[in-house]
Amino acid sequence: MTPARVPAMHAGAPPIAPDHPMAIRLNKLLATRGIGSRRACDALIEAGSVRVNGTVIREPGTQVEPGRDRVQVHGRPIPGPSALRYVMIHKPVGMITTLDDPEGRPTIKRLLPPGPRLFPVGRLDAETSGLLIATNDGDLAHHLMHPRYGVAKVYRARLDRVADGEQLRRLRSGVEFEPGVVSGPCDVRVHSARPQRFEIEITLNEGRYRQVRRMCEAVALTVRSLHRAAYGPLRLGTLPRGAARDLTAVEVRRLRAASARPVAPRPASPKGAGVRFRPRPASPKGAGVRFRPRPASGAGAGVRFRPRPAPGAGAGVRFRPRPASGAGAGVRFRPRPAGSRPRSGSPRRSGAMPPAAGRGRPRTGTARPGARRAGPGGAPRGRSNRQGRGRPKY
Repeated sequence: MTPARVPAMHAGAPPIAPDHPMAIRLNKLLATRGIGSRRACDALIEAGSVRVNGTVIREPGTQVEPGRDRVQVHGRPIPGPSALRYVMIHKPVGMITTLDDPEGRPTIKRLLPPGPRLFPVGRLDAETSGLLIATNDGDLAHHLMHPRYGVAKVYRARLDRVADGEQLRRLRSGVEFEPGVVSGPCDVRVHSARPQRFEIEITLNEGRYRQVRRMCEAVALTVRSLHRAAYGPLRLGTLPRGAARDLTAVEVRRLRAASARPVAPRPASPKGAGVRFRPRPASPKGAGVRFRPRPASGAGAGVRFRPRPAPGAGAGVRFRPRPASGAGAGVRFRPRPAGSRPRSGSPRRSGAMPPAAGRGRPRTGTARPGARRAGPGGAPRGRSNRQGRGRPKY
């Protein structure tokens, strides 16, 4: 829904477009000027207590331009812009993280220094002590509190007894501390192993209501005391309990850098909650199998390495005989045609087979020049001596 536009402050002035570079939501402007929290400002606007250029506005998302539009609350103009301020507080046990409590309990307002109105970033319950940030920078506060940006928060919890390895493993991987809500993976280590004072240190990137206490209860552990030791890059250091100090420019830059980029969202469904690495989805046939055989049709389907296809006889045989026509087809090694030179070791050459009738020449007793020497008993060794220059035709 497009935000509403306020009427012009003077005649002839065009109204502010929602995409104007100087436009800002009315409830955000009131909160940054110290009127109250964002919810309190929404209630003031919906009740008709806010006027812009003399017109009552009831839509909190109305776009206004600071310095151009005249904004009044209960008939009084809102204060001017104040300088941004960032304060670190060491909250003690028994104090409520709010600026006004209808029950009259002590609040952190008494710990804030005088000056512009500051509001706390997040909450710590009354039984939890530790580091708390207060500021009037709404954008930075939103980035620090939103789980989308994953700013780390370190808690030290003293337990009622010693935790075993299985309980610590469950805390690290994620536990269901309320129906349908599972904590994300976190870092858990033992800070103190003394039996009477067993402490663990938990680093969370999210912050739900009493999350650390409920996570420990889900694994049958009870938290006796809880203390927040760090928020992003900030550490309490030597700040005394119940004291506050302004952050340095370096600490503010580190806070902005730690909350600048959103982290990847984790699955919110109960089935995949708490699982950091999940297998890739696969089809029902090969579900759960990372490497599946290549699809094939016909014979040999499901075989990763298949023989090369061949037409006709011998299909599926990788090494096939050479093609031949006529007699002897399909034989890889075929006899040489008649009249060619025989190979060594052939039956006819060794004398095991007589020469064919009408072929060859009779042997003579004279040796050709260069003929081999005769063996024992006058028998020729190797090739026999013959007359003529031609080679034997057998």
